[in-house]
Amino acid sequence: MRLTILNWIKSGASLQEGTRLFALQRGKDHPFLKLLQADPAGCLPVLIQELGNSVGLKPDEITLRPKLRDNWPFLNDPDCPAELKILAADKITAYYRYVQAHARLFDCVNLAEQRETMRDLMRNYQENRAIIAEFVYYKEHRSLLGKHPIFKWMNELKYLRKINPVQLVLKQQKIEHNIWRIESQLKSGKQPHLQTGREQRLMMKRMQLAELNRIISSHLK
Repeated sequence: MRLTILNWIKSGASLQEGTRLFALQRGKDHPFLKLLQADPAGCLPVLIQELGNSVGLKPDEITLRPKLRDNWPFLNDPDCPAELKILAADKITAYYRYVQAHARLFDCVNLAEQRETMRDLMRNYQENRAIIAEFVYYKEHRSLLGKHPIFKWMNELKYLRKINPVQLVLKQQKIEHNIWRIESQLKSGKQPHLQTGREQRLMMKRMQLAELNRIISSHLK
């Protein structure tokens, strides 16, 4: 099987043959096969990695995804919008969480675990696709699509720079409470299907608080 999979990768890693090989290893009813049908392009790199790992192929024998900045060279431009640079980091996180969810999916021992892992997988898949949509639009039009939630958060940061000191302090207290609440939710471990969204909100709230603290400090000088 090792030689078969190695030859499959070297010959271009066709989806049809890869699906057949995976079904032989994991069974025709494995949930991942449905994902392959729904999103061949997105799942093929994971399929290659999984089949390669299953027979002990070395990293240099496995076809890997191109580097992020090779696909989206505008990220290296000095005038690249800050929102896109933030999304580039988020995309890396979403992709690796997506891959990790796939790995867990292969090890699920019951239906409940499969469902929870599938939810985590799809959340990160959707986040990854939303970021790609922003990148594709900017690459083609050199303007922002602006549909990702990051743009709402960045607009809120701009708003903070315009309000008076009293409003700033009130906003600071509110955001500190929001951060405490989200951190408590994450520590509790309850409703794990909401974890990704909570982590994203926490990151944005911390960004807002850092900007608020900076602005308040500048008023005190």
